[in-house]
Amino acid sequence: MKQLSLLLCAAITLSACQTTVKSSPDGRFANLPVTNQLHATGPFRDLARLEPMYPVEEARGGGEGCATIEYVVTPDYQLYDVVARDASSRFFAREARAAVSRWQWQQLPAGLLTEPVKLQTRFEFCLETVEGRCDAGQLNARTQCSGDDVLPVVGYRVRVN
Repeated sequence: MKQLSLLLCAAITLSACQTTVKSSPDGRFANLPVTNQLHATGPFRDLARLEPMYPVEEARGGGEGCATIEYVVTPDYQLYDVVARDASSRFFAREARAAVSRWQWQQLPAGLLTEPVKLQTRFEFCLETVEGRCDAGQLNARTQCSGDDVLPVVGYRVRVN
């Protein structure tokens, strides 16, 4: 009985955490070109972009890498077609996709967009050391992924004795 109650609570919690990300089954955004620089200088510069979690699977092995996520934002700030275009690991892709879905799109003022836009964001995952190897210049020099809108994701390895 206790296990059934726990399972029911878990199912309710998971269903409450659904996101507004949708796919466009009709392919209406397939030919939409990628628009660059909306985050840095354009209407989305004030968007609260929450950093993804560093994947535990990668951190354990000292893994670093990247993921480029492509997504469509409509004028009412709905997300469509959130996909990984480049990724050095499926774990980096998973966390980057989840992060884009958690960004605070609805906090932006109405009217910034008049038509849907396709965007790309590149997440650079780096494990920091005392040498400071996760600065933006070093991340750009060693990336495997494409994209001009770059967000560093810095992780730290912690030893537990």
